[in-house]
Amino acid sequence: MRLDDFLTQIYVPLKLRGRSQESIRLLRHAINQFSRWLGRPAVLEDFDDLVVSQFLTKRGEKLAPESVARERSGLLALWNLAQARGMVRLRPCVSSEVVPERTPRALTEEELARLFAVAGRSTGWVGPVPAKIFFPTLIAVLFYSGERITATLSIARNNYRRPWLIVPPHTRKGKRQERVYELPPWVCDMIDEMLTYHRAERVFFWGATMTALRKRWKTLTRRAGLGDGRDMQFHVLRKSTASHLDAAGGDATSYLGHSSDSITRESYLDPRITGARKPKPWELLPTIRPDDNPSPVSKSAVVR
Repeated sequence: MRLDDFLTQIYVPLKLRGRSQESIRLLRHAINQFSRWLGRPAVLEDFDDLVVSQFLTKRGEKLAPESVARERSGLLALWNLAQARGMVRLRPCVSSEVVPERTPRALTEEELARLFAVAGRSTGWVGPVPAKIFFPTLIAVLFYSGERITATLSIARNNYRRPWLIVPPHTRKGKRQERVYELPPWVCDMIDEMLTYHRAERVFFWGATMTALRKRWKTLTRRAGLGDGRDMQFHVLRKSTASHLDAAGGDATSYLGHSSDSITRESYLDPRITGARKPKPWELLPTIRPDDNPSPVSKSAVVR
């Protein structure tokens, strides 16, 4: 059986019923890359430890460890279900990818101001909305709500009731928790102005693909001098919300709806921001400088 058929006919109905399309897209991407490496459509019989390990090794030559780990996770999820249903004989025994523990990257106040200023100078249109209105409004809503980009773009017009923004569970990751955000007056003013340009059912009028939106976003971050790497995607605004909220003494874990403080600390809090109001470790240690030594070290004291 082909893996893409297994995904559509068995895995999605059993494991991803009611889940986001993004989860399905990532699994299909892993299957497509595996098939491209094999030179033919991948089938269940290709679930072999050596074959999959060789594929992941090849992928690691041009992808970041996080991306390889994601593809490994997807393939092994399919493999485990196939084995549990007796469609393949052996369970996977493919070693985990070594993923570096990176420090979360958020935007400082100065970087946020630069990004916002660049967005305000955007040219062209987003559907019927001027880009110089659409993008600053999107950035402001993402930052002050801390919401994810997919859920934000899905917010229905009638779920904005100044100053409240309601994000239903079915649009959010996990599809379990509704969130209600109170936005600052100036952000509400921006939304109100943007809504005068269209009558669409959603607050943010975006008729193109997410790929197209990400390209526009990269243009903004590059022009703001922030680069366009993995740590500068839309999610950097959610991390910025968490970091600035924590630095000010707020509860970032509760505001972002995380299940534990460890998730927030490990993946969202940028120490450059959260540590701004705390003593630096070097400030707590004694000051030792070369000129603090009153006398030169004698030759006899030198250990050879």
